[in-house]
Amino acid sequence: MSKESFAKRIGVGSGPPTMIIPKGTQIRVDTHGQLSIRTPGNLVIQNSGSYATLESVSGSIRIEPDVEVEAVTVRCAETCFVQGRLTAWQVVAKNLHLDGKAHAHVLMQQTESMEIGRDARLVGNFESEQELFSLFSRFAREVRSLPFVSDGEEEEETIDVEVEELEAAPERKPEDPTGRPGGGGAEPADGERGDRETLPEKLFFALVLLERESKRASYPETSRRIFSELAKLLREEDLETLKHTHRTLFSRVKEPGEDARRAARLVGEYFQAIREEEV
Repeated sequence: MSKESFAKRIGVGSGPPTMIIPKGTQIRVDTHGQLSIRTPGNLVIQNSGSYATLESVSGSIRIEPDVEVEAVTVRCAETCFVQGRLTAWQVVAKNLHLDGKAHAHVLMQQTESMEIGRDARLVGNFESEQELFSLFSRFAREVRSLPFVSDGEEEEETIDVEVEELEAAPERKPEDPTGRPGGGGAEPADGERGDRETLPEKLFFALVLLERESKRASYPETSRRIFSELAKLLREEDLETLKHTHRTLFSRVKEPGEDARRAARLVGEYFQAIREEEV
């Protein structure tokens, strides 16, 4: 049967739209239920949705008008052409083109050129995580004053850790309120309750990620409890306990997502820098 007769038989060009998946296309769903699409040629998005990765190996990606797309990573060899709305952690393309009244919220972008229409809007546009942290650190007071978005108060839960690890941790020092190791987890004074200005930048951003991960229903209950416990240690600035338990706690998370791995990396980098300073 020829391609023409087959197309006529299935009704291509008439009736309901037909979805064609080109040869070489990979479609996957990760452990958090997010869809990833990797196709060898051009990719056109005509329906709003949330994705982990959208990738065109040798072509372009187009988001049509009135379409809202949220993705962790958008990657293409040629142009990322946006006519609707795009929210992404990272966009990697030769060219980023915002047409008409397109809106793009892109935290980090790696492109050779950008074309932004008169009525279009681009928010974000950092080159790397380091650049993002550097800028946020300049406005640390303003960032820390922002409220944390939560679906509601949850009962505090604790995670059992190895007894040997807790015994190895030096005794807490409540009188030391700094965010450096050695600081305690003492109850803050009334005027300082909820004040996070003493928490170092890396740990502050790790806290933001952990609080968000603890709300994700895609994780099993045990993993969400671990995120909550790690976030609690950071909120209380109990860095001595965190120092001796963070590797074990993070290792118990089943199939951690990108944000969970980033939080683990930030915490690890902080304590690694402290060890290097002490040598």
